[in-house]
Amino acid sequence: MKVLFKSLLAVLTVSSFALPVYADPVEPAVSPELTVPKAMRMLQSHGYHDFRKIKVERDEHEIEVEARNADGHKVEIEMDLFSGKILAVERD
Repeated sequence: MKVLFKSLLAVLTVSSFALPVYADPVEPAVSPELTVPKAMRMLQSHGYHDFRKIKVERDEHEIEVEARNADGHKVEIEMDLFSGKILAVERD
């Protein structure tokens, strides 16, 4: 009987280490915020330049930038803080 108990204990111990472990995500993955330099490079690639006022609005998930467009007009740009998508452009 002792041999059977020891054998059963050995099998249970080994099998407990052989079970796969699965992650249980508590929170969905969130994209990291854009850095200001990366946001400026993205805007430059769209023709914006002469950046003046740069304001990160974390509660609204936006970056607001005062700059000039390719035609030289002053504009205010709102872009998504995570994707960099331009949400709105207003000409001053």
